[in-house]
Amino acid sequence: MTRNGITLVNEQRLSELLVQFARTLITDYPIQGILDRLTDRILSVLPVTGAGVMLMGEEADMHFVSASDKTLFQIESLQIEWGEGPCLEAYRTGEQVLIPDFRSDQRFPRFGPRALEAGLAAVFSFPMRMDGTRLGAADLYLDKPGRLAPEDAAIGQVLADVAAAYIANARGRVESEQTEEALRYRTLHDPLTGLPNRTLLHDRVAQAITKARRERAVPAVLFIDLDGFKMINDNLGHHAGDQLLVCVAQRLDRTLRDGDTLARLGGDEFIVLCDDLDEAGHAVTVAERIAAELSSPFQLDDDEVAVTASIGMAFATEGSETPDSLIQDADAAMYRAKELGGARFEMIDEDTRTKSRQRLQDERARRHGEPQDELR
Repeated sequence: MTRNGITLVNEQRLSELLVQFARTLITDYPIQGILDRLTDRILSVLPVTGAGVMLMGEEADMHFVSASDKTLFQIESLQIEWGEGPCLEAYRTGEQVLIPDFRSDQRFPRFGPRALEAGLAAVFSFPMRMDGTRLGAADLYLDKPGRLAPEDAAIGQVLADVAAAYIANARGRVESEQTEEALRYRTLHDPLTGLPNRTLLHDRVAQAITKARRERAVPAVLFIDLDGFKMINDNLGHHAGDQLLVCVAQRLDRTLRDGDTLARLGGDEFIVLCDDLDEAGHAVTVAERIAAELSSPFQLDDDEVAVTASIGMAFATEGSETPDSLIQDADAAMYRAKELGGARFEMIDEDTRTKSRQRLQDERARRHGEPQDELR
């Protein structure tokens, strides 16, 4: 008795195989692992001497090949290299390709002789289909000429289609993970320079402060603001300004030590976080390297421009700092460097911190007073 071309004995054998297959191909099983498992299990249920699978996609990095031995792996790979072969034909047409004897088949003039040289006499290719979409094909090989029994051919097609379902699920998972990773990257990085943004910087500073309390290290935040950037942006245009920012980011990156973080807050403001200085004075060395790195002119298309930087430094030494307070202190020290003419670096001190807080209070008072006509 048969059902869909499969005898009851073979149907039971296929059912047992599919149960094993399903248990093996758990949700997070990789694509290559699915294909390797398929070629291995085919040999245990069908009277063939070898099996190969080719998974195709629009992009080259979505091409996967698996085979039951090294020789067959080479044979399968040749189909992609030569652009011909039964597996490719089954994938392209969505129809089974059955070749009981390579010696009498002329459809693949390059592939057929190469298969014979490898000791292969017959091949039966089954398209891997899922919801009308073809994902690849599975090849069953014999080392002697002969035909595949109808029930065995039916099993081969079922296995190919079941594998296609798992492949579609795995591809969807990969695409979802890639999309999630891309969204996460955009959330935490500056779109112009690719550097960490304020959100990621805040997290890194918080980690550095926690580490400093535990290991007695001295985290330093260097707040960098370019001198004269607005003039370049206004005179040469925003495109040139963006070019300059990207070039500055690249140069600043060269000054970093392993473990340092370079971030862009926006505009022409950059932050360098040094999370494990032996002492606060070592931040001066970092600032000097930054100044030296920015001292050479920048070539922007047909224009050569020169910039300097005002740098403010703040340190987590008291154990009570927060990421916001540390960045604000570095900002205040940078503002002080600007007041003194720019192209220099300044460390935070209590006088600078007090003046910065007074400026913030004055600004809040101004914003509060303007709408109510309270300014005098």
